[in-house]
Amino acid sequence: MTFKDDGRDGSEAKYDREFFSKLLFQVPISEMKFLSKLAFLCNIAYVIPKIEGIYLRRYYGLYLIASSLETKAEATSSSKAKLEEFGSEKAIHSSKDQLLSMAAHQSFHSSPFEWIICDDPIRHTRIFVIQGPDSLTSWWRVLFFHPTKFEGKLDVFVHKGMYEAAKVIYEKVIPHAVDFLQTHGEHARFQFTGHSLGGSIAVLVSLMLLIRNVVRCSMVEPVVTFGSPFVLCGGRKLLDAQIYNVIMHRDIVPRGFSCNIPGFLISILKLFKRSLHSHPCLNENKFMYSPLGELLILQPNAKSSPGHPLLPPGTAFYALDTTGCKDTSNAAINGFLNSPHPLQTLFDGKAYGDDGTVSLNHDSSSYLKAIKGVLRLHIRATIVPKLREKKSLLWPLLVSPSPNSWQHERNPKPAN
Repeated sequence: MTFKDDGRDGSEAKYDREFFSKLLFQVPISEMKFLSKLAFLCNIAYVIPKIEGIYLRRYYGLYLIASSLETKAEATSSSKAKLEEFGSEKAIHSSKDQLLSMAAHQSFHSSPFEWIICDDPIRHTRIFVIQGPDSLTSWWRVLFFHPTKFEGKLDVFVHKGMYEAAKVIYEKVIPHAVDFLQTHGEHARFQFTGHSLGGSIAVLVSLMLLIRNVVRCSMVEPVVTFGSPFVLCGGRKLLDAQIYNVIMHRDIVPRGFSCNIPGFLISILKLFKRSLHSHPCLNENKFMYSPLGELLILQPNAKSSPGHPLLPPGTAFYALDTTGCKDTSNAAINGFLNSPHPLQTLFDGKAYGDDGTVSLNHDSSSYLKAIKGVLRLHIRATIVPKLREKKSLLWPLLVSPSPNSWQHERNPKPAN
């Protein structure tokens, strides 16, 4: 496979499966189990009304604290009450602040992304789970992909649509963060996770908490995203917290803004968006937003989706080693994100529909199923043989005669 090394000087780097495999190592089982729990939370975030708190407590040790649906219901009730108040004579003397408060409540409905909050009492951690898009309204945010300054930083740019969504969600979850911080003090920990665009928003919200000095870096656990696109350019300059990006081997969504963009398409984009003329990531690297954090690559069973050309065959969960040479790491990440190129996938007629390759490789349930598949393989390969070994050692003892029977055989009772 051939791809541009940095998109500027035209130099090329060639990677094949053998060389790329040297940069991979298996995700430890302990981390895999934890990621499986977060993948489960991201999956149920799409069916918030069906979440049963007792189920979370019994099987996962988590306590459901709040959800966007509950808060929206409260906001709606409050808005109705205020409307009735404004309809009375007393409303004539109502303050401007009350009107602004109503507007704030209404702004809640402008965010198409739902969320849930859970507590892990053992780890003193409050987990914020942000749902990905489940409607055209949610995906519409992707179209506002032009860059804008992130938190007033002159040299850090962010996807405008995702940033606007993150600011709305930030205002709604910040009270829950402050409340948890006041309750647990120095022991408080915060975990952010999300699937698809929800993961991108989770990254932005966590960074906003740090930049605005709401919490310290040591209090924020690594952000975990599942199938989420990168939405920052220059983000490494402000990255104090770790980010783990779980990416299905053929999922095009995480590749969308970070794959190499053909020259003719760049020219077209710049015709429609003036801000792209000075966008550093596009001008220097030929992509919209740069990869940020660690890459964890998930390859499911071949029956679910064909294997990736750069990965060893078979179901596996890999981490990409980026601790070596920076140029080699960047080139390897670039190579993976461009193989296959999203345009190549989209030109395939089998990509579309509920059973299309795009949906199958991006759906939150596919991520959960794939991680569980790797865990099952581990159980079969390690735990089951150990159980069989123990059984083989115990079986002779179970079927052998008891010591009492041996004694009776040695000293038979005299016949009457």
